[in-house]
Amino acid sequence: MMPLFLKKNTTSLGHSFLIEKFQVPHTYDIWHHHTEFEFFHMVKGSGTRFIGDSIESFTDGDLVLVGPNLPHVWRSDKCYYASNPNLNIELILTQFLPDFLGKDFLNLSEMHELKIFLEDANQGIQIIGPAREMASTRLFEILNLQGSRKLIAFISLLADLASSKSYRKLSTSGFSNAYQSRGSQRIKKVHDFIMNNFMEDISLSQAAEVANMNETAFCRFFKNSTLKTFTQFLNEVRIGYACKLLLNEDLNVASVGFESGFKNISYFNRVFKYVLGVTPQQYQKSACATNQKNVNFMMLAERFPHIHN
Repeated sequence: MMPLFLKKNTTSLGHSFLIEKFQVPHTYDIWHHHTEFEFFHMVKGSGTRFIGDSIESFTDGDLVLVGPNLPHVWRSDKCYYASNPNLNIELILTQFLPDFLGKDFLNLSEMHELKIFLEDANQGIQIIGPAREMASTRLFEILNLQGSRKLIAFISLLADLASSKSYRKLSTSGFSNAYQSRGSQRIKKVHDFIMNNFMEDISLSQAAEVANMNETAFCRFFKNSTLKTFTQFLNEVRIGYACKLLLNEDLNVASVGFESGFKNISYFNRVFKYVLGVTPQQYQKSACATNQKNVNFMMLAERFPHIHN
């Protein structure tokens, strides 16, 4: 299933970008993309976010910038769908077009750092460390500003985040390059097929059929497009989802493996240790002991630096 393309109205009379605060029962949970940058600040709420081929949990304070046409979705935890009037998601959403400052603004020499920051957002970036708290405070301030003060404050925030370097990329470069730069409808279909079905028992032959290719040609095509084999890509997506599930101490490793798409628990254990360097049991014990709420691919990035470069 292809991600839904959404047309947004981020500009209007007197406004070059959109910023709003929302309180909703749950997040908009449809896999989608659009031409605008999207700054998503989860003030209060928890669940799982999918950005490109990155799958991670989110909780209060999460702050992510998603670049144009990068498929994404924030899916709230199941408890938010139980119609509990006392349980809501609170978020600040900021959207702006790539040229909202003018077509040549980012080409100015003084804007080089900001230009790199926005280019990195093509993979999705998470703001981390003290910069996240700083950005949260200033987003609330920007909500209450008007006119030129509002625009200047937002540009200043982006510039400060760019210079802080306090962020990390989320989706792999292979996904972003294949999905956006190459513009291949074929690889998009395959990526979307994987992201929508990775919890099922999908096969190489099914993926090749989605691409309308024979298996030999598909394997060569997929590796050239993503710099990974089909199996490697699929396993990394599944391991990312398994990391989120392992935060739940009530779930045993076998259940996590099956729910993540692995039908053989020995294979799940072997792949997990190969990718992250620890067993699922060790990961769960460590994560729960430190009350880790924001699971990510930092261990994966350390073991395979090319993935998040």
